[in-house]
Amino acid sequence: MTKRGLQYFTLSEIEPRIWFMLTGCNFHCKGCFRPARDEGGTKLTAEETLERMEQACLNYYGKVPTEAMITGGEPTLDKEYLLSLVRGLKAKGFKKIVLMTNGYALGLDESYVPELEEAGLTEAHVDVKAFSEDVHKWYTGESSKPVLRAIERLDASGIKLVVQTVYMPGIVEAQEIEKIAQFLASVNRDVGYRINPFAPIFAYERVTRRPTLAEMERAYEVASQYLPNAIISRSCYREYPTPPPQKTWITVYPDLTVKRRGMEDQREDRLSWLSEVKSRESVVKDWRKEEWDFSLRRSLVGISESPARQSDPKGETGQGPLKVKFPHSLHGLTKTQETELDLDGATTVREVMERLAAKYSDKFRDTVLNVDKGDLITIKRSFNVYLNGVDIESLQGMKTEVYGNDEIIILSWVSGG
Repeated sequence: MTKRGLQYFTLSEIEPRIWFMLTGCNFHCKGCFRPARDEGGTKLTAEETLERMEQACLNYYGKVPTEAMITGGEPTLDKEYLLSLVRGLKAKGFKKIVLMTNGYALGLDESYVPELEEAGLTEAHVDVKAFSEDVHKWYTGESSKPVLRAIERLDASGIKLVVQTVYMPGIVEAQEIEKIAQFLASVNRDVGYRINPFAPIFAYERVTRRPTLAEMERAYEVASQYLPNAIISRSCYREYPTPPPQKTWITVYPDLTVKRRGMEDQREDRLSWLSEVKSRESVVKDWRKEEWDFSLRRSLVGISESPARQSDPKGETGQGPLKVKFPHSLHGLTKTQETELDLDGATTVREVMERLAAKYSDKFRDTVLNVDKGDLITIKRSFNVYLNGVDIESLQGMKTEVYGNDEIIILSWVSGG
């Protein structure tokens, strides 16, 4: 009986749902951010994994859920193990069993997809890193051809298929995404296709930067010409409402010890991994530069279009100074992560931006603001401004009123600086 390394289970606090984090991967993606790509964890058979899964769910939920996600690492490395795991989940009453995979093994083995379908797999999310053979091989170390064959086989099966690609400036841009979209449309133009922005924080190699909003929108325009179900996955950058807030996860380790892990824990785990695999301490320090932006984005998750806290000139909300937090890309100009401004009654976002420009020089104004000949001031497209967690574009834009004790966050789509 074969064994796979299990790093941990993750249990959702929103609704009963479990993730299996398996270790090991056959790809060596330059921008990978998951410690699970390496071998490790606790070696278990599929039966042992299912037993511990069931006990973990009973301990936390008091029941076994009906939805499971199998991820990693790369879950398809051991066919016998994966098939046994899927069969076991189906036997335990799971109705939705999702596989998150790079698809490579499914394209090499002609019988893999049919056997997964027979075992009970209901959905597959396939990462298509690139269409072009040279780009895919450079980035992952492996050919793209088996991945594309896996797409065809999954589409021909009864397994629901979702495809996703990470937009990486200078590597996988609109032209490459158009090739992927054309291929997918030749298979099934109704397939779900997600375009995700590359996040350089915690990536194994600093291969590129975060894409701009304009770059993401251009990729969407190109893909949607071929695929009506293409979407941009923008996380908490611009789109609200976001999914229900989940700032912590219930992690259950193979020995069934439980830990409530937040973003800080996840950040430290990844930095610990990087410090182990990277010999130079300066590399880890470079990753830490983006921790601030990471924390700013996470602070916005779960806040809907309806302001969580309205500005209020009365009572406590109008008594303190206005707090303004800057992204890392502006720290070279501001020389600080955040500042406070004293307000004399109500002001507007525009007036706040003008005060910041006066405080931090014309270069701040030129970097963040557009000023036309009619003295109309707007925020440049590479930045978003949030008042008390809500994008000002969902309020009154630059005319939005601001009071003491409010908080403004400026976020940049292009990280670094």
